[in-house]
Amino acid sequence: MIFIKILIMTDQERLQKIKLYTKQENINYYDGNDVDGLKCKEEQADDTIKHILKHRESVRNKLNFLASELDKRAEKHDESKLMQPELNWLIQMDKEPRYQYGTPEYFDKMKKWQKFFKHHYAENRHHPDHFQNGIYDMNIVDICEYITDIISYYDEMHVDDALKTLETQKERFGFDEQLYQILKNTLFEYFTWVGGFAPSSAQKK
Repeated sequence: MIFIKILIMTDQERLQKIKLYTKQENINYYDGNDVDGLKCKEEQADDTIKHILKHRESVRNKLNFLASELDKRAEKHDESKLMQPELNWLIQMDKEPRYQYGTPEYFDKMKKWQKFFKHHYAENRHHPDHFQNGIYDMNIVDICEYITDIISYYDEMHVDDALKTLETQKERFGFDEQLYQILKNTLFEYFTWVGGFAPSSAQKK
């Protein structure tokens, strides 16, 4: 059986090319439209379909496992803040203003309360500070919790503010353009509802 790969074209062009090759080569052409449900004209169709279904099941199981891990993270996020000594430190910290992330005042406050941050980072792996090599030691589950954490710094955080936070994180932790773009794509694809604000096309670039 000869299979012919036809590049993207109009339906009419595609049909004409199929007829041309079929006439010249006297072959049966299979382009994916010869399937009726899971029944196929090919004798080995059952083996192919079984392989596809087995692969789908394998991927489904792994995705479900990752989803279960994310669910655990959602349930336990920042749990250490509700325990001592972090809770007492946070109560004292909240007597001071909560500054805009990335501002000099924010980092001054971090320095003043470094005992809290050092303890919190040690207890929570969704922070790059948790690892010796920062974000480069994190896994995909860590990254998912990380991006949702930084865009939830305060209530009603607009997407433009979330993007500024992401840019500051990029500079602070030195992750590369590729990872930054993936995080930004995730922000625009899934979290444009944050603060009821949709970013403009200019901001997406």
